Amino acid sequence: MRDTLTPGSYGQLELRLLRRASFAATYLPQVIDFIVREVTGSEFTRPCAQEAVQIHSRLVRYTVHGQPGARELARSMLNVRHAVGLVQHEHYRASAVPGGRHDSVVSGGQLLRHCVAAGRERALPARGGALVIAEADGASTVYRPVSAVEARAIQVTARNAKEEAIRLHEQVVEALAPHVVMADWSRDEGYGVAVDVAQEAVTVQWWPASLPQTWALWERGGIRELCVAMLSPSWRVTPGAGQSLDDHPGMLHISIIKCTVIASGRAATQARPRTVSGPPHVQPLPHQVPSHPRPAGHPPPPQGNRR
Repeated sequence: MRDTLTPGSYGQLELRLLRRASFAATYLPQVIDFIVREVTGSEFTRPCAQEAVQIHSRLVRYTVHGQPGARELARSMLNVRHAVGLVQHEHYRASAVPGGRHDSVVSGGQLLRHCVAAGRERALPARGGALVIAEADGASTVYRPVSAVEARAIQVTARNAKEEAIRLHEQVVEALAPHVVMADWSRDEGYGVAVDVAQEAVTVQWWPASLPQTWALWERGGIRELCVAMLSPSWRVTPGAGQSLDDHPGMLHISIIKCTVIASGRAATQARPRTVSGPPHVQPLPHQVPSHPRPAGHPPPPQGNRR
């Protein structure tokens, strides 16, 4: 549990969070710096507890006197107070809802910043000291307090899963490369099969580059079926839902446990990826991190081996 905050320590914490906050009124950070400078003599000086109380009082006066940006600053200060009331522990387990990925660990400081950014409307209390941050697309993340020992165990599990996914990526590339043309996103005509690793999952999909007509090679030319045939001896291959914006036609989602085939048509919805039911589980991931950096201005293609 976090120690009880005094007015001075709360003022110091509030100031740190406000300085990290984003404002639509871009002059508000300068307003905060001006108030800090009035009290401490420099905006770069870390205020002591007594000075932090004075800064808090002046911020409150600014919000009640109808100054420019007063409403937004007041809302941010209320968001800070709300977040401080929610986050009472040093370590939290973060679980995505709907699930599908390994849980992660966030510190109390990180979660404070998340809650301030989410605001009072989306950062909500839950049972047992937990809290929920709701997303605009209907998904959410549940944060449950854990001990330092539990936090380390969760981090080890997540790291092991990531390392296993990297090994799986290498194995999938090794299995496919002798039989199919692999994508090369550095070339306009570099169409082919792309293998990407993201979090603890691996995807196999078609990258048409600048030649959309090559989709036919994947959809009707037998390449997707060949990929399934190459992967099936080592990994379980099952039809997927294909309900994510990140799901491309015929994408293969491969987890450490099994491989999922997305055999839907070209249309993709903007719904959040949903977990394939039943353990072991697989879900299309919302973010795909390429194995190598791509040139600026390039569309976000999946990363694959080059041939």
